[in-house]
Amino acid sequence: MLVVAVLAGCDHAADRTARLDHVVGASCPKGPQPDLSLPRQVLPQDFVPVQVIRCRWDSRYLPGKGLWEVVIEEHTDGPAGELMIELRHPSERSIFGQNCTLELILVDYFVVVDSAGRAVLPDLPTTVCGKPFRSALDALRRLPYRVDEQIPTRRVESEKAFRAGCGDKYTDVILTVSHLRAGTTQPQQARPMWNPAPKGLRVCVYRTLDKSSDMVGGSFESVRILKGRSLRTLLTALDSAPATDCPSDHTRFAVLSTGSREAYAELDGCRNLMRPDGTLGRLTPNAAALLAD
Repeated sequence: MLVVAVLAGCDHAADRTARLDHVVGASCPKGPQPDLSLPRQVLPQDFVPVQVIRCRWDSRYLPGKGLWEVVIEEHTDGPAGELMIELRHPSERSIFGQNCTLELILVDYFVVVDSAGRAVLPDLPTTVCGKPFRSALDALRRLPYRVDEQIPTRRVESEKAFRAGCGDKYTDVILTVSHLRAGTTQPQQARPMWNPAPKGLRVCVYRTLDKSSDMVGGSFESVRILKGRSLRTLLTALDSAPATDCPSDHTRFAVLSTGSREAYAELDGCRNLMRPDGTLGRLTPNAAALLAD
């Protein structure tokens, strides 16, 4: 019986080695997000990693190119003993089913590579609630990584928009609200826009795009930072804007930002103004010109 048991154990180990068939690339996926449908592999007992490759998705400014989504590929050499111990822990079973807590645990995409060059996306042991053990995630993050490559995948903002602090695209809030809440936005008489008055104001100007959609957007044109006398002149004009019932139909608009609260203004057409509290006023031609210059 002992001989049979030993032989069975050998066969079982051989089977585990043979099941190492979910081999992936020893590098990071080049897309904007990893493929979460890839099968994870239970590591055989004789699998000894010589390298761990970790991939992180982040936003980075690339000089002269703007803001990009990038994949940061990094690696660490060695057997990663603490991590391997954690990966070989059995998952816990629960009579209550999985996902019994609401917390969301994010797991870095990583592969382990053995001396034969086989890269494996390892299975992560889970708790009674179906969440990865925090000790395993801690062991993964404590490894001494070195960055190999930073791979751009998608541009988020152009160089011009990033430096302006405006964004290449922006929702045309006044038109969008008029589409979605027709007749519910209330005109209000002149009132202060911000209290206390801001010390600076960023004015981002956009040209309205397709108006047929409920969510209307605009493309970035220019930016102005107003301070001092020019800001005081503009605030006086904004704070004295009377009520309006003119239907929105414009080609350009401005986003007025203090850093914490925003207002929106049409630069042509009715020249409607949406204050930070959502009420509407109407700008004079001179006030609209202060924003557009």
